[in-house]
Amino acid sequence: MAQISKLVRKKLGEILLEEGLLRDDQVVEALKRQRATGEFFGESLVQLTYCTEVDIARAIVRQFGLPYIDASKYRIPREVMDAVPGELMWQNQFIVLDKIGKALVLAVSGVLPGEVFEKLERVSGSQLFLYVSTLSQIREALKKHKPMNATPAAAGKK
Repeated sequence: MAQISKLVRKKLGEILLEEGLLRDDQVVEALKRQRATGEFFGESLVQLTYCTEVDIARAIVRQFGLPYIDASKYRIPREVMDAVPGELMWQNQFIVLDKIGKALVLAVSGVLPGEVFEKLERVSGSQLFLYVSTLSQIREALKKHKPMNATPAAAGKK
């Protein structure tokens, strides 16, 4: 699973362009905003009101062929939340949903750096299984299950 970044055929912006949800100039503007703010690309698109979070999630589902789940509604066992440091989840905007045997189930709102996947596999001794969720659903689940002293907006910056 850690090699997922090598499986990407098209970038998120390309998929959104193909679907008619974005124009080239909007991609350029979102990339500028991303560099300036440190936001995730999808987050920049949403902040600029070019796309909705659902548009982003659908594109990621299409991009990777991953299933969708609403992370904010998933009942996460308490012991599972201790499998991964909260700071790592907040920084990379993902949440651990479950651990079933040697499988660690995660909800992501975008592409995580390959080294994050590798670290998770190594530390947990588990194979990763990914679901896509919206950024706000992941943040809501994190607030509920792994609150931080820092504000989610500040913690969510890359």
